[in-house]
Amino acid sequence: MRPRRPSIRPTPAQATRHLRPVLTDGLGRAVRLPTRRRTCTPEVVWSVILFASAFARSVAAACTAIALGPSGPAIWGGLGRALPRRRRTLERTLLPAPHAPLPKRERKWAVRLAIDYHRIPYFGQPNRDTTRSKRTAGTHTFHTDATARVVGGPNRYTLGLTAVGEKEPFTAVLIRLLDQVGAAGVTARVVLLDEAFFSLAVVLLLRSRDRPLVIPAPIRGRKPRIGVKAVGLRTLRRRGAGRYAYTHEDRGTSVRMNVVVAHKSYRHKKTGRRCNKKRLYATGRVRGNPVPVRDRYRKRFGVESSYRQLGQVRPRTSTTDGVVRLLWVAVGLIPRNAWVRFGSERGRGWTLGAACLLLLVEILTTGATNATEFVTLAPPGERSRPPT
Repeated sequence: MRPRRPSIRPTPAQATRHLRPVLTDGLGRAVRLPTRRRTCTPEVVWSVILFASAFARSVAAACTAIALGPSGPAIWGGLGRALPRRRRTLERTLLPAPHAPLPKRERKWAVRLAIDYHRIPYFGQPNRDTTRSKRTAGTHTFHTDATARVVGGPNRYTLGLTAVGEKEPFTAVLIRLLDQVGAAGVTARVVLLDEAFFSLAVVLLLRSRDRPLVIPAPIRGRKPRIGVKAVGLRTLRRRGAGRYAYTHEDRGTSVRMNVVVAHKSYRHKKTGRRCNKKRLYATGRVRGNPVPVRDRYRKRFGVESSYRQLGQVRPRTSTTDGVVRLLWVAVGLIPRNAWVRFGSERGRGWTLGAACLLLLVEILTTGATNATEFVTLAPPGERSRPPT
C-alpha cells in the first residue's frame, strides 16, 4: 500500500512557503479581522505580524522593512476593531491555533507536562493586567503568562497558554491549563511543577483530576530554636535517600503524600570542589527510586530553553494593553510549535533562526511579486509608484 503524501515539504525553503499560509489561516480563524478594508486585508495584516514575529521587532519596524507594505497605524487600526476587551475571551478563541501544528499521533501519547510562569518585564505604570513579583531586570512589574509544555523529548510543544492576574491563586491557573491540555486530546503522564506550586490546594486539585505529580518540597518558616526538636520536612531532610510517607497539613486540612529524598551533585563555581545537596520531592502516583524521580523532574528544565526560543519569535511592543501582550505571546508560540514539528522531521540542520530567516525572505519575496496587492497597500507617499 502506497503511503499517503506527507504534509511536510522535503526542503526547509519549501516547508517555509507552506508554513506561512498555514499560520495565517490559523491566526485568521482565532481573530476575525475586518474583510472589507481596501487598504489592509486580513492576509496582509497577518503576514506583516508574522514578519514582525520572525524579525523579533515591533509592527512599525516590520512595516518599515517591507518597502511596499502597509503602515503601522493601518495594522493597528484593523487589530483594534477585532480584538476583544478581555483576555479570557481571547484565550478561548486562540485555543485551537497552538494545537493546529500538533500531529495526530502526538495527541494519543501520554506526555510529561511542565507548567510554569513566564514573566515579561514591564517598566510602565502598573495596571490591572500586570503582576508584582521579585525584582528582575530592574523592575517589580511584569506581564505574566502561564504555559503548559511537553518536555522530556525533542517535541516540546506548547499545549496551554493563559494570562495570570494579580494575586491569582495557583489552582485557578492550573484548572485553565489542564482544560486546554484536555482540549488538545493529550494525556499527561506526569505533571512537573515548580516549587512555588507546592501547596495543599494544588495537590488536592491534581489528585481530584487523577494526575501524577512531582513538585519540589521547599522547607518554609523559620528554623526551630536550639534544643527544640525539628518537625515536618526538616526531619525528612536529615534522613538518607529514600521514599518516606508525609502528611501535609494546612489550616485544619491534611493530605497524605510521599516525599522522595534525593542527592544532587554539583561543582562549586569558585572553589571547583564537588559538592552534594539534598533535594526533597513531593510525589503522587509516581513510583521509582530517588534517582529516577530526580532525573524525571530534571526534564522540566527544558521549559527554560522554550522560553528562550519564544523570545526569538515574539513581536515587540510597548503597549499597556494586556490583550495585545497575550496575542503577541501566542503569535510567538504558534510559529515555534510549527517549527518543532518541521524541525523534528527535518533533523538538526534546520534551526529556529534559519526558519525565521527563510520566513522573512519568503514574505518579502511574496510582497515583491504580488504587485497589485502591495501597490494598494503602500504608504501614502508611495502608493502611486510602481514596484521596482
